[in-house]
Formats: sequence, structure tokens, C-alpha cells
Amino acid sequence: MRDIRVRILGISGTPVKGGNCDRLVKESLKAAKQIGNVETEFVTLADKKIAMCQHCQHCIKKRSGCKIHDDAQAIYEKISKSDGVILGSPAWFRTVAPPIPILFSRSRNIVFFSHEFRNKICGTISVSWFGRGMENTMAQLKLMAERFMMIPVAEGSAISSTVAFGKRADFLEHGALDHMAGVKSVRKVGYRVAEIARMIKFATEAGVTVSPEYQVTGTGATLRRQSEG
Repeated sequence: MRDIRVRILGISGTPVKGGNCDRLVKESLKAAKQIGNVETEFVTLADKKIAMCQHCQHCIKKRSGCKIHDDAQAIYEKISKSDGVILGSPAWFRTVAPPIPILFSRSRNIVFFSHEFRNKICGTISVSWFGRGMENTMAQLKLMAERFMMIPVAEGSAISSTVAFGKRADFLEHGALDHMAGVKSVRKVGYRVAEIARMIKFATEAGVTVSPEYQVTGTGATLRRQSEG
């Protein structure tokens, strides 16, 4: 097979820098890199300034990016340049924590007009202190990714406290990284995202695509090669 190189971006949607969510996303990226020909980049939202959407309709009326300028635009650019994305979030109140929904709330122009995230391969990761809400968190991350026409292919989760194992309320020595079954599932996310991203990139470089009309309007799907017109 041709030497296909891909770029995988990991985004940790947590307000806790260096915490369990950051650790798990990094672990997933390490696994992705091990398969070879994979470049990785890690972003934590813990130290980023990202305002919540004001629903002012500027992006819709102007068909342009958000009028608020902060760290969000740089992250959108990183996603656009990547071949695959790993989204991580802790489970808060048994669902996704605020940072990632806030980040994506400001990118409606991408959903409706530019379609920059289309066909990006996506994996989802969740972490919970009690082990509750992780499945719902991953489901919500998947729904957000699908709204951008990204392709979710894998999910993984880990528990960060021994409370979930019926022991006293203390933290594991290395947090979620000591939950071996969880770490294994997170590593599989990295492998899978990199694997499918390479396949998609191979097909794209070979010229297999759908008609531009379908990409924009959602009408009429025709698989074709670009050389065939």
C-alpha cells in the first residue's frame, strides 16, 4: 500500500489541565502514533479562552466565521487540517462537560456553509469519577461530530476513582490511567481513528468522491472518480 501519512488531533474538553481527561486523550494519541505514518497534536481546552455562542446570527447572515475572536478559531483550523479527531470529555451530571459544546456552538457556519469538517474521522473518549454517565457522554460527543458530517468510528472510557470499584473514596494513584480496561479501550480509539483516517485519505487521494452538488445540498449521491467528471 502507498505510504499514507495522516494527522490526528486530540481535543480534551476539560477545565482541569493535566487531569484525567487530558491524560486519556494523550494516551489515545500515543496509540495512534504507534501504527506509523501518524502525526499527532494535543489540545486541551483547560487553558483556552472560548466564549459561548450569543446566537446573534452574524455567521448565518454574513455566511462567515464568528464575530467573536478568541481561541476557538485556531482550534477550528486545526480540525480542518487534520485527518482524524479524538474528542474527550469528563462526564458531568452524567453527560458531556461544557467546554466542547461551547467550542462547537460557535461554528454554525461550518455546519451550514463551509463543511470543513466533512469526513473527518472521529473517536470519542469519556472519563468519570464514579463510572456513571460515560456512555451518554460519548453518545453526545458522537451526535455533535455527526452534525458536522464527521465519521465516528470508536469510543473508549475509563474510571478515575476506586469508588466505582466499591472501595473507599480515594483516587487511584495515577487516576484513570490505573483503570487498565479503560486505558485499553482508549488506546483502541487511537488505533481505530488512525486506521480509518488512512483509508479515507487513500480514497480521497485516489479521486474517489461524491459530486459537489451532493456535498452542498444533500440531493443526489453519485460515487465517482474525479477523472470521470
